[in-house]
Amino acid sequence: MPEREAKLVITAEPPEAIADAIAALTSLAGQSLAAAGTVVQRDTYFDTLEGALRVRRQSLRLRVTGEATKLTLKGEARDVGSGVTERDELEREWSAAAFEEARAALARQGIALAAAPATGDPSSVLAAAGLARVQERETRRRLRHAGAGAPIAELAIDEVTYRLASGPVRHHEVELEAKAAAGVDYLPRAVEALRAQFGGALVSSRHSKLAIGAGLARLLAAPGGAGLMAGGRLTSAGYARLDALLSAEPVPPDAG
Repeated sequence: MPEREAKLVITAEPPEAIADAIAALTSLAGQSLAAAGTVVQRDTYFDTLEGALRVRRQSLRLRVTGEATKLTLKGEARDVGSGVTERDELEREWSAAAFEEARAALARQGIALAAAPATGDPSSVLAAAGLARVQERETRRRLRHAGAGAPIAELAIDEVTYRLASGPVRHHEVELEAKAAAGVDYLPRAVEALRAQFGGALVSSRHSKLAIGAGLARLLAAPGGAGLMAGGRLTSAGYARLDALLSAEPVPPDAG
């Protein structure tokens, strides 16, 4: 089913104060905000050796949260206005049936994965199917639900640690995701409310975490890249360079 979300990158130095201030909000754009817990997620992304998913702006992810493992296949993001994007998403608890469903979905698009018994470690199963790891990261996610009763949207304040060849790099961002029909109209209002309150500390971005991690690796490997870092994260000037790099890519990686 389609996923509709908006993303704001925290480029302030240091970003923790802005993240804490957003997490402390009790209302946003006319809706109450309720704390919905904190989770730690470990994400591993896979692609074929030829990069077939990247070329199609898709992604395949294993997400481990506590004892649960989910397999997620995401399609290309589509802009739907006011900093909001939409994309098709298939997300299932890891199982043999989930693996076969994802394999069949990819096969319909001409990406053939080898059949593999979906037993044992899920990463090993995907490797046996012909996929390679392309990114690993951990995310500490503070969740807030917007709306009285059943939430119409979810606000996530994310602290991400990318595990790059050059070492760990931290990144902070805020994601807003519609959870009900009313949430679709709410997202752009919520984005504008956050911008009005926090100004230039927040920058709208359509780049996924996968794309940002891939861009970080390229940026830091380039001459002068290390000078764009401070305290284990990008400076505001570094984020401007990263956005320019990703916006210039003809086929940027895309996923949440």
